[in-house]
Amino acid sequence: MTLRERKKAQTRDGLAEAALRLFADRGFEKVTVDEIAAAADVSRRTFFRYFPTKEAVVFPDRERRLRRFREMLVDRPHGEEPFESVRLALMALARDYEKNRARVLLQQRIVEESAAVRAYDAELDRQWERTMAASLGDVDRAPAADRRRARLGAGALMGAIRAILNEWYAGAGAGDLKVLGQEAFDLLTYGMSVTTNDSK
Repeated sequence: MTLRERKKAQTRDGLAEAALRLFADRGFEKVTVDEIAAAADVSRRTFFRYFPTKEAVVFPDRERRLRRFREMLVDRPHGEEPFESVRLALMALARDYEKNRARVLLQQRIVEESAAVRAYDAELDRQWERTMAASLGDVDRAPAADRRRARLGAGALMGAIRAILNEWYAGAGAGDLKVLGQEAFDLLTYGMSVTTNDSK
């Protein structure tokens, strides 16, 4: 990174940390953009150069994660099944969540306490779902049946991801997110009748 890029990253991180700290202390609705900017020692105008809305600052890593997810889907071995590509990319991101456990759990607490943030989070989830659908075959000129199958697959994946994350959040991030994710993929691949050695 250049010096300018490092400074921009520091400013963005400073805004995010200030915002999350204020939201945790006082609640999302009771904190203003001006207060976040002041806590980060920048102007209101600077805030909006980095985040389009107050809701967006709750998720400072989402853009980076989604960009990385798309890159991983593109940079896959020739001939690999699309479902497998999505699985491996999601597994890589699971480690990123675990690495940033404290921030992720704080974000989820803010989501649960604010209807506005929940609505914004739902729209972000739709972006992920559309990205997965495109990777699975929901693209221009694809046969209608293939596009429908891709959308159904992405919807199923997104539902599984939500369920896994909710369980992980409920356990304060104590479980192995990658193991939980693999269990979900096994269910999607083999159906609800799948058994494990532990259940025999």
